[in-house]
Amino acid sequence: MSLAQSLALPPRFSIEEEIGAGGMAVVYRGHDRHLDRAVAIKVLRAESADSLGLERFQREIGLTARLVHPGIVALFDSGEANGQLYYVMPFVAGDTLRSRLTRNGCLEPRTVATIGADIAEALAYAHGAGIVHRDVKPENVFLVEGRAVVADFGIARVAAHQVHADDRTMAGMIVGTAAYMSPEQIEGSADLDGRSDLYSLGCLLYELLAGAPPFRAPSTLALIAKHMTEAPVPLRERGVDVPPAFDAIIMRLLAKAPEERYGSAAELAPLVRAAASPAASPASPRPAVAAAASIPPATEIDRLIGEATEKLNQASASGPASVRRLEEARALIDRAAAIDAGHPRVLSALGRWYNASGHRLGTGDEMVAEGRRYLLRALAADDRDPEVHCVLAKMALYYDDDFGVAEHHARRAVELAPGDPEALRFLAIIEKILDRLPEAIDAARRAADIAPGLAAVWNGLGDALLAAGRNAEASHALERAIAIQPGYVAALERLELAQFRLGDTEFAVELRASRLRAGGAQSRADTLDAASADRGPVAARQADVAEELRGLLDQAANVDPFAHYYTSRTLADRIVQGYTELDDWAAALAWVERGFRNRPGRLRRALMDQLFDRRGFATLPRYGRLLRLAGLPELL
Repeated sequence: MSLAQSLALPPRFSIEEEIGAGGMAVVYRGHDRHLDRAVAIKVLRAESADSLGLERFQREIGLTARLVHPGIVALFDSGEANGQLYYVMPFVAGDTLRSRLTRNGCLEPRTVATIGADIAEALAYAHGAGIVHRDVKPENVFLVEGRAVVADFGIARVAAHQVHADDRTMAGMIVGTAAYMSPEQIEGSADLDGRSDLYSLGCLLYELLAGAPPFRAPSTLALIAKHMTEAPVPLRERGVDVPPAFDAIIMRLLAKAPEERYGSAAELAPLVRAAASPAASPASPRPAVAAAASIPPATEIDRLIGEATEKLNQASASGPASVRRLEEARALIDRAAAIDAGHPRVLSALGRWYNASGHRLGTGDEMVAEGRRYLLRALAADDRDPEVHCVLAKMALYYDDDFGVAEHHARRAVELAPGDPEALRFLAIIEKILDRLPEAIDAARRAADIAPGLAAVWNGLGDALLAAGRNAEASHALERAIAIQPGYVAALERLELAQFRLGDTEFAVELRASRLRAGGAQSRADTLDAASADRGPVAARQADVAEELRGLLDQAANVDPFAHYYTSRTLADRIVQGYTELDDWAAALAWVERGFRNRPGRLRRALMDQLFDRRGFATLPRYGRLLRLAGLPELL
């Protein structure tokens, strides 16, 4: 029985024919019945599957499945069938670089530079997500509609125990194809970083220009020895007609020591694209310190983007002023773009503006998709911009439900800019959602210390303290937020809860009435005031919560209550909050369960980024089953 015949895929997929095979996997062309599209199905050979194990395979594939970039072939699905591990990708209808080389021979420098820049941008994105490819080679790069697209992050990521060359496998080595492996990869370094992929890219570019990799040998062991000890021959000394600057870049990529290569793929991409010009000057032999060296002096850009960033930080607080601040920020960004539209800080600010506008102006997915495109360009231009990482963290959290990537980018933003209050504020949100309240409070307090005049950071500190049950301290922080920005609805709502939990029910009702008036519900506020004077603040507040809940349920009957999932509070979230305020935890959990079925990945945020205390669900058996089903038993 063939490998394909023994594989029992989910009914969604069918296998049509074998289209390739290597030392670790067999590749089939298949069909996705649900979406009526061709797919490529990679099935790991038995020896690879046995050594990996299902749990590790799923964990590692899950990391690479997060990579969504126009220069990376995505992962659709993965799993285990009859003991065989597989993963599914789109079927790419295009040449690989290997087939192009076989058919046409060497490529001209300008084409190679374009390909190299495309690959570098894709690697920059992956490296920014903490993923190293480990097997960059011509077979793993497709040419699709004039763009190079990198494939096989899946098998490269999971197979960190073997090396294959010419379809021959040697156990006990790190994954990679011997002709393209970096010295540190050969040595089995456990902490490879993106510079290893840059070495492989140097080998690939060398082959595209010269027709062969920089090192060749009759055996795998001899080839590995050359990578470790032998200096590559410069392309021009081999008679290859390549601009000196391009030759120098490739030689630097092939340095034996990682620190002698470029510091990042983001730094490399614009240099490769520019160096293909015959008039280009030789690349600097200095260590990789100068992504900024390729960027023109930009004092005015820094000033304009700095002011725009301040406006965007202010816009993070809700209210009518948010729209005005977004408009002011865009005007400043446009002025900076008129100086240099491709400057990384301009691209980053545009990405952040589109992301913020998608939230505030209600245009959602389209605006954020545009913002993501700008941010990926900014990341490729300079992966050391904290603002880029901060916004990518927000997208990973609010749009992708990817808490791991969100945490990675949030921490990177704070690492790059420890004095950035917005980066610290968002890290505090992530820490709170991950149930690390001491760390959340610490990050939020640092943000408030740095920017005491910014309302949003005081609201963030109040939110973290409220989640920890430190209501008096939360009240102090939230009062600071409201003093800076009167009518700040999010701060008013939190302060109301803090005061209610502290027992100052009269003040809590006053705050609720103030919030209602700020939201245009004057009649309800008047009714609440009258009821408080007549029946007491506790009964009045309960009655208003019940009335609000009835209105929310009426809305939910006519619109999708789970829409606008990217906002902090959907209609369904507000319904859950209402039920918890009325101590109807069973009804609240029913809505949480509906939300889980609608968008499973959002469950952690639905429980941890809201104002109710989730421990109220503890008496309901269904809650434990839900958390175990969702893979969140640590929240029990």
